[in-house]
Amino acid sequence: MMNVLLVAGDARGFAQFESALKTRQSVVVKQVASTAEATEVLESGWASVVVFAAELADGPALPAVKEVMKRFPLVNCAMVSPLPAAEFHEATEGLGLFMQLPVDPGAAEAAEMVALLDKITALLGAETKGVFR
Repeated sequence: MMNVLLVAGDARGFAQFESALKTRQSVVVKQVASTAEATEVLESGWASVVVFAAELADGPALPAVKEVMKRFPLVNCAMVSPLPAAEFHEATEGLGLFMQLPVDPGAAEAAEMVALLDKITALLGAETKGVFR
């Protein structure tokens, strides 16, 4: 099961993305608006994936991403950003984000994200099996 937490000040930007994720039986989606709400969900241990919109109810996403990744370094984290890929990489280098999403992501981006997370999970599973035999 993949528990995906969407963090967005305006839920409309994730409407198509969320709808596409919810069509998958193995994905459960929850949405919150602020850094504090995201932190509360993460403290509960519910989310394995967090996707930040570019803007949250309490400001830009980048400070929130930095805070979340510092407190919860093992959570998979992605972020919506209008920046070109090279600028996004420069702005987020070292934070551990696994994916940049475009503004107003849709079904294609949801499928790409799930596929990428499946690959990450498979790699980690294979690596873990080799280490703990």
